[in-house]
Amino acid sequence: MRLGLYIIASIVLMSIVGIFVYTINPGNYTIEKFGIAVTIPVAVWVVVPMILLMFASIVHMIFYSTKNFFKFKKWEKDTLSLEDTLYWSLLHEPKPHKFNLPLLKQTASLLSVASVKVDGAVDDISDKLRGALTLVSEIERGEYVDLKAKKLANMLSSDNPIVVKNLLNRLKKDEDFAEEVIQNRDAYNKRVFDKALSLFAQKANFTKAKKYINAFNKEALITLLTRVTKDNNLELSKDVLDEFITHLEPTLECADYLKISTLMMKHLSPDENLKLWREYEKKYSKAEIAYLYLLFEYEMIDKAGEYLDEHDEHEFKRFRALYDLKREHKKYKITDLMDIRHICDA
Repeated sequence: MRLGLYIIASIVLMSIVGIFVYTINPGNYTIEKFGIAVTIPVAVWVVVPMILLMFASIVHMIFYSTKNFFKFKKWEKDTLSLEDTLYWSLLHEPKPHKFNLPLLKQTASLLSVASVKVDGAVDDISDKLRGALTLVSEIERGEYVDLKAKKLANMLSSDNPIVVKNLLNRLKKDEDFAEEVIQNRDAYNKRVFDKALSLFAQKANFTKAKKYINAFNKEALITLLTRVTKDNNLELSKDVLDEFITHLEPTLECADYLKISTLMMKHLSPDENLKLWREYEKKYSKAEIAYLYLLFEYEMIDKAGEYLDEHDEHEFKRFRALYDLKREHKKYKITDLMDIRHICDA
């Protein structure tokens, strides 16, 4: 019952009782305590306990109303916290939230460390949660969403899967964005950077790529070299290749040198390519097999024999076997003895 209505009803009831008692007994009644005599009408004596009860009831109602008010505020605050927790979990960026009520604290706090994926349509949710679902749905469909316009650019981490997918979507739609990612490598997730570098290597020439040589990896270099043709060398030169090889040398393996040497066969003459790889095999031990492979590919058998003689007998055993076969039967090729993919195990 509302407090105002209760007070009015109580006053009406007390008035009715007082009038009723007065009509029956309009006389007075005296109470004497500690030498003090109090004389008031009988009707008033009947109404006084009702007045005291009314005030006691009002105090009781105010106390519990106040208690329920603060409890409701806690529920209201926790409800907003729960909505906010769900919002960030839908965006795969869970954030810790404080809950006041023990029941919610024991369950909803799980969302502070969990990501939520929704399958299917959802009705009767708040505009805030609907906005998060729409954003995620658009990105998953392959669309690019400007997170800065949504005021989320600084709220989501670079490793957030939604952010990563969104940036990958942008890379598909905006060719110039790949170079922007390479220029600001530290600001982007590794997956985004690797994709941007791959796309850049599919479009750029060596002159342009050289500007970002510190960002290049061996996969991007091989992509560039694969695009070199006799009609278009992509401005490749020995000096440029030297710079890339020097930069990537710590990460290059035998198979990488072998791949690069075979790709250079399209760009350089046999003498030029052999001269280049003779230089590399002296500088980089992992390039030895690439040089030896070229000697056999170019049918430089005598030079291959000389090179094998410069090394211990336990080295390049399969090449030595091929060398012996080639001296007797020139028709043999290196691929007759070993798979090119496993040459580096020779």
